[in-house]
Amino acid sequence: MLSLAFRLIAHKPLRYLVALFGISVAAGLALIQFGLYRGFRENASVLVDHTDGDVWVCAKFHRNFDFPGIIKRQVLEKTRSASGISWAYPMLIVFAHWKFEDGRTQTVQVVGYDASQAVGGPWAMAVGAPKDLQRSGFVSVDTCSHHKLRYAEIGTVGEINGIRVEVRAMTDGIRSFQGNPIVFTNMDTARAIGQLGQDDVHYVIAGLSEGVSPDEVLPHLRSLDYVEAYSKPVFGLKAQQYWLESTGAGTALAFAALMGLIVGVVVAGQVLYTSTIEHLKEWGTLKAIGATNGQVTLAIVFQAVSWALPAHAVAGGFLYLAMQLIQGKGIHPSIDMHTYLFAGVLTVCVCVLASLLSVMRVMKVEPADVFKG
Repeated sequence: MLSLAFRLIAHKPLRYLVALFGISVAAGLALIQFGLYRGFRENASVLVDHTDGDVWVCAKFHRNFDFPGIIKRQVLEKTRSASGISWAYPMLIVFAHWKFEDGRTQTVQVVGYDASQAVGGPWAMAVGAPKDLQRSGFVSVDTCSHHKLRYAEIGTVGEINGIRVEVRAMTDGIRSFQGNPIVFTNMDTARAIGQLGQDDVHYVIAGLSEGVSPDEVLPHLRSLDYVEAYSKPVFGLKAQQYWLESTGAGTALAFAALMGLIVGVVVAGQVLYTSTIEHLKEWGTLKAIGATNGQVTLAIVFQAVSWALPAHAVAGGFLYLAMQLIQGKGIHPSIDMHTYLFAGVLTVCVCVLASLLSVMRVMKVEPADVFKG
């Protein structure tokens, strides 16, 4: 029965290839859009997710991680002295302009951290280490932002908001949500760039003592004046939700992925149904000579799988091409192997479900109808 199904496919190879391409495009669209959605979410909370610590303290009425309010250094000291807190360090987020020799500028997101401890500093280091940025004016740049920062490298000297800086470290793959280059530096340099006071802090990142949970310390931290406090997972989710809900981009990407899935179902269903109708007599003959409905169904499902698996492989090629084309941009597709394999299972299921229309049509064929007129 399976060999017959394969012969029916091979009978018109051009139709098979055209159908395969159509399903591949639909699967690739869904895969790329889902990858972009995941990349969207990851970039929105990239600094939170990659920073050590269990608790984040921020200004009252906090809404957006990238545009924080100012809290005073007293909050940092009170956090450090709170019961259950093992350590606490500050962070600054400043948007500024990197000025080039010809007078043109590039907006950068400056992240200030305690470079002596490296909490809140860069990760995924390509050259150097987080502690290399302890001296005033030392910054890091990312390889993904090379073209935006005129291919700045170790030793490159620049100017950010009038402050002279020198590149002393390089990261690889650290992207901001807005697409602006992320520049890490020490707290003093970040304050000078942002024209902030010595006591100004945007975030306090705290680590808990062993055996202490965030729920035990959050009520006390929230009782401090003019601040809010969150556990790391909740704060990361809050950063994601702001951009997903305020821009509508998350909904648009999710809807586009759904559309790709629907297109895949329609294309697969149409191709399978047309193929079934053209060979309706063959299926009826099989039933006339003793083939059961289960055997016929298995053959049609086999046809669906023979489209789904190659289509998913081709869709993976489309995803790889998209990742290469978008490489270095702010939002990028984010798909790991487990997600890709799960998407393959989903593609197979979609094609099998699309084949049910063909199965229902064959079920209605009576063996006696094959011998009529």
